[in-house]
Amino acid sequence: MVKISVVDSVIKELIKKMDNDDVNWIYEKQTLQSMIKNGSLIERQWMLKLIDDHCGEDREVKILDFGCGTGILNLLLLLKGYSHVHGVDIVKKFHKKVLQNMNFDNASFTLIDKDDRLPFDDATFDIITSSLVLEHVENADFYYSEAARVLKPGGICFFNFPHRLKPYDSHSRCWFIHYFPKSIRKFFWDIFARQSGDYLSEYLFLRTVASHKRIAMKYFSYAEDRTGNRIKEDNFVNYKGNSKIRHIASKLMRLKYFGSLFVKVFAINASIDLYLKK
Repeated sequence: MVKISVVDSVIKELIKKMDNDDVNWIYEKQTLQSMIKNGSLIERQWMLKLIDDHCGEDREVKILDFGCGTGILNLLLLLKGYSHVHGVDIVKKFHKKVLQNMNFDNASFTLIDKDDRLPFDDATFDIITSSLVLEHVENADFYYSEAARVLKPGGICFFNFPHRLKPYDSHSRCWFIHYFPKSIRKFFWDIFARQSGDYLSEYLFLRTVASHKRIAMKYFSYAEDRTGNRIKEDNFVNYKGNSKIRHIASKLMRLKYFGSLFVKVFAINASIDLYLKK
């Protein structure tokens, strides 16, 4: 049975009511904090765990979600007690009014153009997160350079994104087509994908893990693929498939001699967790 991401869903519905004057925002804020404290399921739990493990008890770190989308991760972090959480995106799916409604005074959301530099000074943030964004970024070099610019020396990035060698692409809902050169991809996408080949060619820029690491190392001192740490978790909440199969896969990846081999095989079918340090 697939579990429902309760907290994420509640936040998503609440964001839709940001202009509703009848909503008691402080009550809703306290309710969400109680849900998190009592262990309600969170779809973005893995990213929260990475940040919690890195920060320990420090809740004054400055965090940027680079491509924050609907702002759910931002709100989860704020609800967990992190004081300085900021988000930027080129699409307005979130609004700073939600932050104001919940009295998150040290948080912000900024709408930017895709070619804009980030609206922050150099060396501003301790942590930068990015989840399911880089596959839509045409100029990855600029993205990584801007992340490095606003990151403090010794700061870290947690980036998660699908990669070029993953057999199934969830955007086009097609298998293997993204392996082909651009002109051939467009032809097959027009036949099999739910969107046109022209649209996907302007929207989807999948790269190999090696390509991402090569670009990142121009601006960071360290880059590591840590996907295996996530997919080995038996309660890997982002997995939407059969729980029994997932449990078996988890045990295979923990085998004494052959576990690392299974991790590499299963990682091909997972989005990548890229850890960067400046």
